[in-house]
Amino acid sequence: MGLGGLCFAHCLLTPVLLALFPLLAQGVLGSESVHSLLLWLTIPVSGLGLWLGCREHKDRVVIAFGVLGMAFLVIARSFEESPLETWSTVAGSLTLIGAHLRNFRLCRMDRCEH
Repeated sequence: MGLGGLCFAHCLLTPVLLALFPLLAQGVLGSESVHSLLLWLTIPVSGLGLWLGCREHKDRVVIAFGVLGMAFLVIARSFEESPLETWSTVAGSLTLIGAHLRNFRLCRMDRCEH
């Protein structure tokens, strides 16, 4: 959930920061490698977290939303420097956060061991 929130905050705050401080565009914030790094961190961590929970409670909605959220994030990479990148990333982040929240709630209800 934390990585999803970080992606969401990055998408919403980066344009504001770049407008206020244009020199940041030449640094880390303006780098497309930040997006790749976030994606490469998010996919395995999210996938593992969802799988561990779903292994216990067997809720397919969690997996469906998790896969959908990750798909939005992967698709966003093909829309570099486009408003579609931001929209797809925000949709993916929110969908993935929703999947993790449902996963967390089901684990608390089922008293999963993790």
